[in-house]
Amino acid sequence: MRIPLANLLVRSPLPQVGELMDAVDECVAAVPGLIELLIAEDSAGLERVAKEISVLEGKADDAKNALRTRMPVRLFLPVDRRDFLRLIRQIDAVANCAEDVGVLLTLRRYEVPEDLAPLLRELVAAVMTTVAGASELVGMMDELMGAGFAGKSAEIAMAKAQEIGRLEHQADKIQDRCANALFRAEDSMSPVSIFMWTKVLNKIGSIANHAENVGDQFRLFVAAS
Repeated sequence: MRIPLANLLVRSPLPQVGELMDAVDECVAAVPGLIELLIAEDSAGLERVAKEISVLEGKADDAKNALRTRMPVRLFLPVDRRDFLRLIRQIDAVANCAEDVGVLLTLRRYEVPEDLAPLLRELVAAVMTTVAGASELVGMMDELMGAGFAGKSAEIAMAKAQEIGRLEHQADKIQDRCANALFRAEDSMSPVSIFMWTKVLNKIGSIANHAENVGDQFRLFVAAS
């Protein structure tokens, strides 16, 4: 069967991943404010921002779906199609986790132990830095594609992916300190509170985990080229 030439010359969707990442960044950017409202015990503000994050996550889903729609079945890609779809899923998962944090924090009233509050801020800051690294890497897509995921651009991308991994590891360490602070206060908290806090901390940490996965996917792109 002859494949129409027009189908092969469609503009690659890879640079358009930046549009999805921009939507995800906007979603994640609301998380620090959410945590501040939690610490301040502002339940009304917490509900409002959680809803805003859900709306932003919906916009990220729209960007993801548009990206998939614009990717024809018959298209020459500089990377494996399945790897490209995995990249999309990992970027989208960052926004999904941000929304999940908001949902969890509105399910019940949380008491924030005194020792946990500063560590919680530190954890969120570390997660945001990790996501910023992933966003910077996605921003290199045009350059990397033009270079065939090789050469100096690829070296820079690999170094950035390695840095993202280091940042995610730092976030993990801070999450461990948060857990320790939480369990030091367990005598004054109910088992349900401990359980729910653990879910919140894990979900915040998952934002950084998926950002690291974005970096790992770029490693695969370079290694396969």
